[in-house]
Amino acid sequence: MYEKILLESPLGPRMRIEGKEYDYFCGTSYYCLHGHERLIRAACEAARNYGLGPATGWGVPPLREVERLSSTFFGTPAAKYMVSGYFGNFFLVHALKEEYHVIFVDEVSHYSVFDAIRSVEKPIHPFAHLDPEDLRLKLKGHLGPGQVPLVITDGVFPVTGALAPLRDYVEVLAPYGGILCVDDSHGVGVLGANGRGSLEHWGVEGERCYLAGTLSKAFGGFGGIIPGDEELMERISQNVRVPVGASPPPVPAAAASAEGIRILSEHPELRERLWGNVAYLRGKLRGLGFAVEESPVPIISLRPVGDLDLSEVQKKLMQMGTMVKYVPPRGYSDAPEVGTIRIAVFSEHSREQFDRLVEALRTCL
Repeated sequence: MYEKILLESPLGPRMRIEGKEYDYFCGTSYYCLHGHERLIRAACEAARNYGLGPATGWGVPPLREVERLSSTFFGTPAAKYMVSGYFGNFFLVHALKEEYHVIFVDEVSHYSVFDAIRSVEKPIHPFAHLDPEDLRLKLKGHLGPGQVPLVITDGVFPVTGALAPLRDYVEVLAPYGGILCVDDSHGVGVLGANGRGSLEHWGVEGERCYLAGTLSKAFGGFGGIIPGDEELMERISQNVRVPVGASPPPVPAAAASAEGIRILSEHPELRERLWGNVAYLRGKLRGLGFAVEESPVPIISLRPVGDLDLSEVQKKLMQMGTMVKYVPPRGYSDAPEVGTIRIAVFSEHSREQFDRLVEALRTCL
Protein backbone atom coordinates (compact mmCIF):
# COMPACT_ATOMS: atom_id res chain seq x y z
CA MET A 1 0.00 0.00 0.00
CA TYR A 2 2.87 2.41 0.72
CA GLU A 3 3.91 2.90 -2.88
CA LYS A 4 0.42 4.32 -3.47
CA ILE A 5 0.69 6.89 -0.68
CA LEU A 6 1.45 10.42 -1.88
CA LEU A 7 3.43 12.73 0.42
CA GLU A 8 2.43 16.37 0.02
CA SER A 9 4.87 18.19 2.31
CA PRO A 10 8.58 18.07 3.17
CA LEU A 11 9.60 15.22 5.45
CA GLY A 12 9.03 16.05 9.09
CA PRO A 13 7.33 15.01 12.33
CA ARG A 14 3.98 16.17 10.93
CA MET A 15 3.15 15.36 7.32
CA ARG A 16 0.39 16.17 4.88
CA ILE A 17 -0.51 12.96 3.10
CA GLU A 18 -3.30 12.98 0.52
CA GLY A 19 -4.92 16.01 2.09
CA LYS A 20 -4.74 14.91 5.73
CA GLU A 21 -2.26 15.75 8.50
CA TYR A 22 -0.51 12.91 10.32
CA ASP A 23 1.99 12.38 13.10
CA TYR A 24 4.69 10.80 10.93
CA PHE A 25 6.88 7.94 12.18
CA CYS A 26 8.15 6.52 8.87
CA GLY A 27 11.26 6.77 6.76
CA THR A 28 14.82 7.76 7.60
CA SER A 29 14.96 11.56 7.90
CA TYR A 30 16.15 11.31 11.50
CA TYR A 31 16.77 15.06 11.90
CA CYS A 32 14.12 16.20 9.40
CA LEU A 33 16.79 17.99 7.35
CA HIS A 34 15.30 17.08 3.98
CA GLY A 35 13.03 20.13 4.17
CA HIS A 36 15.37 22.38 6.20
CA GLU A 37 15.51 25.92 4.87
CA ARG A 38 19.32 25.94 4.78
CA LEU A 39 19.44 22.84 2.59
CA ILE A 40 16.74 24.16 0.26
CA ARG A 41 18.52 27.50 -0.06
CA ALA A 42 21.87 25.80 -0.75
CA ALA A 43 20.31 23.62 -3.46
CA CYS A 44 18.66 26.59 -5.15
CA GLU A 45 21.83 28.69 -5.10
CA ALA A 46 23.88 25.83 -6.54
CA ALA A 47 21.36 25.28 -9.33
CA ARG A 48 21.53 28.97 -10.26
CA ASN A 49 25.33 29.07 -10.11
CA TYR A 50 26.25 25.70 -11.67
CA GLY A 51 23.13 24.17 -13.20
CA LEU A 52 22.15 20.58 -12.50
CA GLY A 53 25.60 19.09 -13.11
CA PRO A 54 28.83 19.25 -15.12
CA ALA A 55 27.63 16.61 -17.66
CA THR A 56 31.18 15.18 -17.66
CA GLY A 57 33.66 13.82 -15.19
CA TRP A 58 34.80 17.36 -14.38
CA GLY A 59 34.13 18.52 -10.85
CA VAL A 60 32.37 21.62 -9.58
CA PRO A 61 32.73 23.23 -6.14
CA PRO A 62 29.66 21.67 -4.43
CA LEU A 63 30.80 18.13 -5.33
CA ARG A 64 34.27 18.73 -3.93
CA GLU A 65 32.84 20.46 -0.87
CA VAL A 66 30.89 17.32 0.06
CA GLU A 67 34.11 15.30 0.09
CA ARG A 68 36.00 17.95 2.06
CA LEU A 69 33.29 18.27 4.71
CA SER A 70 32.79 14.51 4.88
CA SER A 71 36.46 13.83 5.55
CA THR A 72 36.38 16.40 8.36
CA PHE A 73 33.17 14.98 9.83
CA PHE A 74 34.48 11.40 9.79
CA GLY A 75 38.00 12.33 10.88
CA THR A 76 39.68 10.82 7.80
CA PRO A 77 42.17 12.27 5.30
CA ALA A 78 39.74 11.91 2.40
CA ALA A 79 36.29 10.77 1.30
CA LYS A 80 34.63 9.57 -1.90
CA TYR A 81 31.21 10.94 -2.91
CA MET A 82 29.03 8.89 -5.27
CA VAL A 83 25.60 9.05 -6.83
CA SER A 84 23.97 6.57 -4.44
CA GLY A 85 24.72 4.91 -1.12
CA TYR A 86 23.62 1.68 -2.81
CA PHE A 87 26.96 1.72 -4.67
CA GLY A 88 29.06 2.08 -1.51
CA ASN A 89 29.48 -1.62 -0.82
CA PHE A 90 30.32 -2.20 -4.50
CA PHE A 91 33.05 0.43 -4.30
CA LEU A 92 34.55 -1.10 -1.14
CA VAL A 93 34.64 -4.76 -2.16
CA HIS A 94 36.15 -3.89 -5.56
CA ALA A 95 38.60 -1.33 -4.22
CA LEU A 96 39.93 -3.88 -1.70
CA LYS A 97 39.75 -6.97 -3.90
CA GLU A 98 43.52 -7.62 -3.88
CA GLU A 99 43.48 -7.64 -0.07
CA TYR A 100 41.18 -10.61 0.63
CA HIS A 101 40.31 -14.06 -0.70
CA VAL A 102 36.94 -15.09 0.78
CA ILE A 103 33.81 -13.09 1.71
CA PHE A 104 31.69 -13.78 4.79
CA VAL A 105 28.34 -11.97 5.00
CA ASP A 106 25.53 -11.67 7.53
CA GLU A 107 22.76 -13.71 5.96
CA VAL A 108 20.16 -10.90 6.06
CA SER A 109 22.36 -8.02 4.99
CA HIS A 110 20.89 -5.37 2.72
CA TYR A 111 20.27 -6.07 -0.96
CA SER A 112 23.09 -3.68 -1.88
CA VAL A 113 25.53 -5.84 0.07
CA PHE A 114 24.62 -9.01 -1.83
CA ASP A 115 24.58 -7.24 -5.18
CA ALA A 116 28.06 -5.93 -4.44
CA ILE A 117 29.68 -9.14 -3.27
CA ARG A 118 28.25 -11.21 -6.12
CA SER A 119 29.90 -8.85 -8.60
CA VAL A 120 33.41 -9.35 -7.27
CA GLU A 121 33.58 -13.08 -8.13
CA LYS A 122 35.07 -14.39 -4.89
CA PRO A 123 33.81 -17.25 -2.68
CA ILE A 124 30.88 -16.14 -0.50
CA HIS A 125 29.78 -17.74 2.78
CA PRO A 126 26.79 -16.38 4.74
CA PHE A 127 26.87 -16.59 8.53
CA ALA A 128 23.96 -16.52 10.99
CA HIS A 129 22.43 -13.12 11.62
CA LEU A 130 24.26 -11.13 14.34
CA ASP A 131 26.17 -14.25 15.41
CA PRO A 132 29.94 -13.88 15.95
CA GLU A 133 30.26 -17.51 17.06
CA ASP A 134 28.80 -18.77 13.81
CA LEU A 135 31.16 -16.41 11.99
CA ARG A 136 34.05 -17.94 13.92
CA LEU A 137 32.99 -21.44 12.82
CA LYS A 138 32.54 -20.37 9.20
CA LEU A 139 36.00 -18.81 9.14
CA LYS A 140 37.55 -22.03 10.46
CA GLY A 141 35.61 -24.13 7.99
CA HIS A 142 36.09 -22.14 4.79
CA LEU A 143 39.48 -20.42 4.94
CA GLY A 144 42.54 -22.10 3.47
CA PRO A 145 46.10 -21.56 4.71
CA GLY A 146 47.12 -17.92 4.35
CA GLN A 147 43.74 -16.77 3.06
CA VAL A 148 42.40 -13.44 4.28
CA PRO A 149 38.65 -12.99 4.96
CA LEU A 150 36.46 -10.00 4.33
CA VAL A 151 33.40 -9.74 6.58
CA ILE A 152 30.57 -7.50 5.42
CA THR A 153 27.35 -6.59 7.21
CA ASP A 154 24.87 -3.82 7.84
CA GLY A 155 25.89 -1.72 10.84
CA VAL A 156 22.26 -0.97 11.67
CA PHE A 157 19.63 -3.22 10.11
CA PRO A 158 16.92 -1.13 8.45
CA VAL A 159 13.72 -2.87 9.58
CA THR A 160 14.57 -4.23 13.03
CA GLY A 161 17.07 -1.54 14.01
CA ALA A 162 19.41 -4.29 15.27
CA LEU A 163 23.05 -3.33 15.79
CA ALA A 164 25.65 -5.68 14.34
CA PRO A 165 28.16 -6.71 17.08
CA LEU A 166 31.11 -5.16 15.26
CA ARG A 167 33.54 -5.34 18.18
CA ASP A 168 32.99 -9.10 18.37
CA TYR A 169 33.51 -9.42 14.62
CA VAL A 170 36.81 -7.54 14.84
CA GLU A 171 38.00 -9.90 17.58
CA VAL A 172 37.03 -12.94 15.51
CA LEU A 173 38.85 -11.53 12.47
CA ALA A 174 42.05 -10.58 14.29
CA PRO A 175 43.88 -13.93 13.99
CA TYR A 176 43.34 -13.88 10.23
CA GLY A 177 44.27 -10.25 9.55
CA GLY A 178 40.75 -9.90 8.18
CA ILE A 179 38.89 -6.91 6.82
CA LEU A 180 35.55 -5.56 8.09
CA CYS A 181 33.25 -3.62 5.76
CA VAL A 182 30.06 -2.06 7.09
CA ASP A 183 27.04 -0.77 5.21
CA ASP A 184 26.29 2.00 7.68
CA SER A 185 23.55 3.92 5.91
CA HIS A 186 21.39 4.02 9.07
CA GLY A 187 24.30 4.57 11.44
CA VAL A 188 26.19 7.55 10.02
CA GLY A 189 25.07 10.85 11.48
CA VAL A 190 23.23 9.04 14.27
CA LEU A 191 25.54 6.75 16.24
CA GLY A 192 28.80 7.47 18.03
CA ALA A 193 29.85 10.41 20.17
CA ASN A 194 30.59 12.44 17.02
CA GLY A 195 27.95 10.87 14.78
CA ARG A 196 30.49 8.91 12.76
CA GLY A 197 28.39 5.76 12.88
CA SER A 198 28.60 2.15 13.97
CA LEU A 199 32.39 1.85 13.89
CA GLU A 200 32.66 4.79 16.29
CA HIS A 201 29.81 3.44 18.43
CA TRP A 202 31.68 0.15 18.94
CA GLY A 203 35.12 1.75 19.21
CA VAL A 204 36.56 -0.10 16.22
CA GLU A 205 37.48 2.75 13.90
CA GLY A 206 40.87 2.25 12.35
CA GLU A 207 42.94 0.08 10.08
CA ARG A 208 41.10 -2.66 8.15
CA CYS A 209 37.66 -1.42 9.23
CA TYR A 210 35.74 0.42 6.51
CA LEU A 211 32.29 1.91 6.14
CA ALA A 212 30.04 2.93 3.30
CA GLY A 213 27.37 5.44 4.25
CA THR A 214 24.72 7.65 2.75
CA LEU A 215 23.92 11.34 2.89
CA SER A 216 20.31 10.59 1.94
CA LYS A 217 19.07 9.75 5.45
CA ALA A 218 20.34 11.49 8.59
CA PHE A 219 22.12 14.25 6.65
CA GLY A 220 19.04 15.21 4.66
CA GLY A 221 20.86 15.17 1.34
CA PHE A 222 21.54 12.76 -1.47
CA GLY A 223 24.19 10.26 -2.50
CA GLY A 224 26.70 7.89 -0.93
CA ILE A 225 29.95 8.55 0.91
CA ILE A 226 33.02 6.46 1.76
CA PRO A 227 35.44 8.08 4.23
CA GLY A 228 38.99 6.80 4.32
CA ASP A 229 42.66 7.45 3.71
CA GLU A 230 44.39 8.37 0.47
CA GLU A 231 45.36 4.75 -0.15
CA LEU A 232 41.69 3.70 -0.16
CA MET A 233 40.83 6.56 -2.50
CA GLU A 234 43.59 5.45 -4.85
CA ARG A 235 42.31 1.87 -4.77
CA ILE A 236 38.82 3.11 -5.63
CA SER A 237 40.29 5.07 -8.53
CA GLN A 238 42.18 2.01 -9.80
CA ASN A 239 39.54 -0.69 -9.31
CA VAL A 240 36.12 0.98 -9.66
CA ARG A 241 35.00 2.33 -13.04
CA VAL A 242 31.68 3.80 -11.90
CA PRO A 243 33.07 7.31 -11.26
CA VAL A 244 34.57 7.32 -14.75
CA GLY A 245 31.54 5.97 -16.61
CA ALA A 246 28.60 7.44 -14.65
CA SER A 247 27.42 10.95 -13.94
CA PRO A 248 28.14 12.39 -10.48
CA PRO A 249 25.35 13.36 -8.08
CA PRO A 250 23.25 16.36 -9.18
CA VAL A 251 24.96 19.57 -8.13
CA PRO A 252 21.96 21.02 -6.20
CA ALA A 253 21.71 17.75 -4.25
CA ALA A 254 25.44 17.91 -3.51
CA ALA A 255 25.13 21.46 -2.20
CA ALA A 256 22.22 20.43 0.03
CA SER A 257 24.23 17.43 1.26
CA ALA A 258 27.14 19.66 2.16
CA GLU A 259 24.80 21.89 4.13
CA GLY A 260 23.39 18.88 5.98
CA ILE A 261 26.92 17.89 7.02
CA ARG A 262 27.53 21.45 8.25
CA ILE A 263 24.35 21.43 10.33
CA LEU A 264 25.14 18.13 12.04
CA SER A 265 28.71 19.31 12.63
CA GLU A 266 27.57 22.60 14.14
CA HIS A 267 24.76 21.19 16.27
CA PRO A 268 25.73 18.06 18.23
CA GLU A 269 22.73 18.76 20.45
CA LEU A 270 20.56 17.37 17.65
CA ARG A 271 22.03 13.93 18.34
CA GLU A 272 21.44 14.35 22.06
CA ARG A 273 17.83 15.26 21.39
CA LEU A 274 17.39 12.31 19.06
CA TRP A 275 18.87 9.88 21.60
CA GLY A 276 16.61 11.34 24.30
CA ASN A 277 13.56 10.85 22.10
CA VAL A 278 14.61 7.27 21.31
CA ALA A 279 15.01 6.42 25.01
CA TYR A 280 11.67 8.05 25.88
CA LEU A 281 9.64 6.17 23.28
CA ARG A 282 11.37 2.85 23.89
CA GLY A 283 10.48 3.10 27.56
CA LYS A 284 6.86 3.98 26.82
CA LEU A 285 6.50 1.05 24.42
CA ARG A 286 7.95 -1.38 26.96
CA GLY A 287 5.25 -0.14 29.31
CA LEU A 288 2.66 -1.43 26.82
CA GLY A 289 4.18 -4.91 26.91
CA PHE A 290 6.22 -4.81 23.71
CA ALA A 291 9.70 -6.38 23.79
CA VAL A 292 11.79 -3.30 23.03
CA GLU A 293 15.52 -3.26 23.76
CA GLU A 294 17.60 -0.41 25.10
CA SER A 295 19.38 1.03 22.07
CA PRO A 296 20.30 4.46 20.66
CA VAL A 297 19.05 3.41 17.21
CA PRO A 298 16.07 5.54 16.03
CA ILE A 299 14.37 2.51 14.48
CA ILE A 300 11.96 0.58 16.71
CA SER A 301 10.48 -2.69 15.54
CA LEU A 302 7.30 -3.96 17.20
CA ARG A 303 6.49 -7.65 16.99
CA PRO A 304 3.01 -9.03 17.65
CA VAL A 305 1.87 -9.42 21.25
CA GLY A 306 -0.28 -12.55 21.46
CA ASP A 307 -2.49 -12.84 18.38
CA LEU A 308 -2.37 -9.13 17.58
CA ASP A 309 -2.56 -8.44 13.83
CA LEU A 310 -0.12 -5.59 13.29
CA SER A 311 -1.31 -4.92 9.75
CA GLU A 312 -4.72 -4.07 11.21
CA VAL A 313 -3.06 -2.02 13.94
CA GLN A 314 -1.29 0.05 11.29
CA LYS A 315 -4.59 0.75 9.54
CA LYS A 316 -6.27 1.79 12.81
CA LEU A 317 -3.38 4.07 13.69
CA MET A 318 -3.64 5.72 10.28
CA GLN A 319 -7.34 6.33 10.86
CA MET A 320 -6.40 8.02 14.15
CA GLY A 321 -3.92 10.32 12.43
CA THR A 322 -0.68 8.42 13.10
CA MET A 323 1.46 7.02 10.30
CA VAL A 324 3.74 4.05 10.96
CA LYS A 325 5.01 1.39 8.57
CA TYR A 326 3.80 -2.20 8.56
CA VAL A 327 6.41 -4.63 7.23
CA PRO A 328 5.05 -8.03 6.08
CA PRO A 329 6.85 -11.25 7.05
CA ARG A 330 10.19 -11.30 5.18
CA GLY A 331 9.04 -8.13 3.45
CA TYR A 332 12.50 -6.55 3.36
CA SER A 333 16.11 -7.66 3.61
CA ASP A 334 16.18 -8.13 7.41
CA ALA A 335 12.43 -8.37 8.08
CA PRO A 336 11.65 -11.29 10.43
CA GLU A 337 9.32 -14.21 9.84
CA VAL A 338 6.40 -12.33 11.39
CA GLY A 339 4.79 -9.05 10.41
CA THR A 340 6.15 -6.06 12.30
CA ILE A 341 5.54 -2.35 12.75
CA ARG A 342 8.57 -0.16 12.09
CA ILE A 343 8.64 3.15 13.95
CA ALA A 344 11.15 5.83 12.98
CA VAL A 345 12.08 8.35 15.67
CA PHE A 346 13.10 11.90 14.73
CA SER A 347 14.91 14.54 16.75
CA GLU A 348 12.04 16.89 15.91
CA HIS A 349 9.24 14.71 17.30
CA SER A 350 7.64 16.13 20.42
CA ARG A 351 6.95 14.13 23.57
CA GLU A 352 3.27 14.87 22.96
CA GLN A 353 3.49 13.06 19.64
CA PHE A 354 5.07 10.05 21.31
CA ASP A 355 2.35 10.06 23.94
CA ARG A 356 -0.35 10.19 21.26
CA LEU A 357 1.29 7.25 19.48
CA VAL A 358 1.45 5.20 22.66
CA GLU A 359 -2.17 5.92 23.58
CA ALA A 360 -3.30 5.07 20.06
CA LEU A 361 -1.42 1.76 20.30
CA ARG A 362 -3.00 1.10 23.70
CA THR A 363 -6.47 1.30 22.17
CA CYS A 364 -5.44 -1.41 19.66
CA LEU A 365 -4.25 -3.92 22.26
